[in-house]
Amino acid sequence: MDNIIEIGIYGFVGLLILAVFLIYYLKQKRESKAVDIKIRQAKADGLHEPISLYPVIDPNRCIKSGACVDACHEEDVLGIRNGRATIINASRCIGHGACFQACPVEAISLWIGTEK
Repeated sequence: MDNIIEIGIYGFVGLLILAVFLIYYLKQKRESKAVDIKIRQAKADGLHEPISLYPVIDPNRCIKSGACVDACHEEDVLGIRNGRATIINASRCIGHGACFQACPVEAISLWIGTEK
């Protein structure tokens, strides 16, 4: 009888942990989809290319703290997509560097101009 209760408790805890991970995964997927839509819209509007100083994110160093997104005072310059920070609309960046200062792992560098 004690084994059945113990198995039931462990099973319940396991289901709770699984539910938390599932909720987190679905939330991350939904947020990534919203950022993808914003990036496609910026590219369609011709606003994806930077016009001055802009952030470049090293995806291998980014830990998805979101500090850069919160620090940026401009709308939709940075976003979190697939667990990493990404540029949404580089042309809206005014180059104040708040994202660079806010990144806890120095995954952001500031560049001038475009590759073109």
